[in-house]
Amino acid sequence: MRRVDPSPSPSSRPGAPRAAPSGAPVPSPLTVTSMLAQPAPGVAVSGVVAVTVRLRRRAAWMRSAPLVVGSTVLLGLDLALAITPRVSTALTAVETLLVPAWLAAVVALDRARTARPGARVEARRPRLALFLLAIILLLACIGEKWLLVLGQPAGDPGQRGVVLYRSYTVLAFLVALVGLLGRRPLERLLATAAEHPARLMAVSFGVATLLGSFLLTLPQSLRDIADASFIDGLFMSASAVCVTGLAVHNIAETYTPFGQAVLLLLVQIGGLGIMVLSTFFAIVAGRRLRLRDAAVMAEMIDADSFARLRRNVAAIVLFTLGIEVVGALALLFSFLPHHQIASGPVPGEPLSGAGDHLWAAVFHSVSAFCNAGFSLFGEGLVPLVGSPAVSGVVAALVILGSLGFPVHDELLTRIRLRLRGERSPRLSLHSRVVLITTAVLLVVGAAGYLLLEWRRSMGGLSWPVKVQASVFQSAMTRSAGLSTVDYSLMGPATWMFTCILMFIGGAPGSTGGGIKLTTFAALLAALRAELRGEEAPHLLGRTLPAATVRRALGVAFLSVMLVSGFLLVLLALEPHNPMGLALEAVSAFATAGLSANITASLSAPGKLVITLAMFIGRIGPLTLALALANQGKTRSYRLPEERVGIG
Repeated sequence: MRRVDPSPSPSSRPGAPRAAPSGAPVPSPLTVTSMLAQPAPGVAVSGVVAVTVRLRRRAAWMRSAPLVVGSTVLLGLDLALAITPRVSTALTAVETLLVPAWLAAVVALDRARTARPGARVEARRPRLALFLLAIILLLACIGEKWLLVLGQPAGDPGQRGVVLYRSYTVLAFLVALVGLLGRRPLERLLATAAEHPARLMAVSFGVATLLGSFLLTLPQSLRDIADASFIDGLFMSASAVCVTGLAVHNIAETYTPFGQAVLLLLVQIGGLGIMVLSTFFAIVAGRRLRLRDAAVMAEMIDADSFARLRRNVAAIVLFTLGIEVVGALALLFSFLPHHQIASGPVPGEPLSGAGDHLWAAVFHSVSAFCNAGFSLFGEGLVPLVGSPAVSGVVAALVILGSLGFPVHDELLTRIRLRLRGERSPRLSLHSRVVLITTAVLLVVGAAGYLLLEWRRSMGGLSWPVKVQASVFQSAMTRSAGLSTVDYSLMGPATWMFTCILMFIGGAPGSTGGGIKLTTFAALLAALRAELRGEEAPHLLGRTLPAATVRRALGVAFLSVMLVSGFLLVLLALEPHNPMGLALEAVSAFATAGLSANITASLSAPGKLVITLAMFIGRIGPLTLALALANQGKTRSYRLPEERVGIG
């Protein structure tokens, strides 16, 4: 029986030369030679696949899953046994030996990925650069652990604590590296976030908070190694990025000048916004923005067009830095008469801690304009309650920061046209509502503090200082945590009054928190229209769209629900005064930073609840407004109406 070879004939194989049809020209020897010199497509693909299979087999243990499992087990042991110096040293040595394996895994996986058919070779260098950057950061963390292990006496509790929290840093960078190795889910997450401004803001603020928490637990950031607490670092970082001002430590006594600079940088990033800063640096470098990035950025800062985007971003950054410089100079001259400010933290000296008048002026100027509320002084601004210069400059910075850039832009344009002798246009409804509501709340707040605290916390002050302190505290409720009167000495009625003012907050597009001034004004207009039986609410001679009223109702309702939830959890966890906890919860959500001095005494779960409240409060109202602005598909029909009982 004859055996038939199932393989195709040479003429039918892919890539094999076929016989020329009759009448076709015969190829020349040069053409035949060039054809034979090119590999067949099937052979090339099979060769690439073979190389890829060999690389995969060679780096089977270097895949993402084994690396994740092995690193998690190793770092889990490191975290559990960091209290034993010898074991921690041995584990650090193992981590050091694993670095070459990580580097080999990175290179192997990168080669295998780029060797796949259809892979983008041009994307290899950026990916490899990211991998190498993560390896360098990993080496820096392990090197720091070696310095801590070898540079301090064995058995030192401070050394054990730092080794423990350095392991968190190593774990963070390993997770980041694994995310780069298995980058597809991460890229999908980032791509999804980049298409929506609210998601992009949440991701950017979250990443900044995590990085700041690790920086604030570095030995270089702390005066005492025993204060290296990851939860406290996370709390302080979230408070700075969310420009809140709540603090679990005395900043001057706990953090070194480097740690204070990190805290101030986080405040500046949180005040301006990460996307605004990155776009500004791209503009300065002369780079062109992609259309999608420009569209997202224009929606975030409410730019009218792409042409105004570059101008608005540059104006926001330059205006912010300019106001902060002017405020720092004014505070410098106000601080110079107080010599205690030039000293470091000294027990019993309420104004000590900054170590330098200029640094104190810069720190408090940025903190005030960004509505952060941090202070370097031992007792905050309470010792300066009788200084009109300090109270006036800080209050002016806070109010300017709470107005928002759209109002700043209109006011500057109006002033510029007036100086030229030209007729300035009428202010927009948004700016008029923000300015009038700010003025009304400032007067109402000052009157409330005078009536409620005339004989309590302000009892020992003269009546001009009482008025000055009341106006200052009313301005701070916009969203700044600075105070010239100790809130722990105030009564529960004042705490409740403060919660109402903080919940209203500042203006949209500003560093202020809360439900925003315009939301409060829209709710009042809707209530007035309902009580008078009017068809639509109106403000200052303009009718408010129904979508604006619905958005205001949604923001206010969900904000009340969130604050109520946070307060309920705090009441279940903490044994403190309920009204003090209410002040803490509202202050965190409204990113105001005012407290009855119970923040430092919160338990670890309580600190995490406040951290979550600060984060949601910073991105919540804006995120919610943007989410509600995305209307679904319009229906081609209308459902039948039916009434329900209201009230």
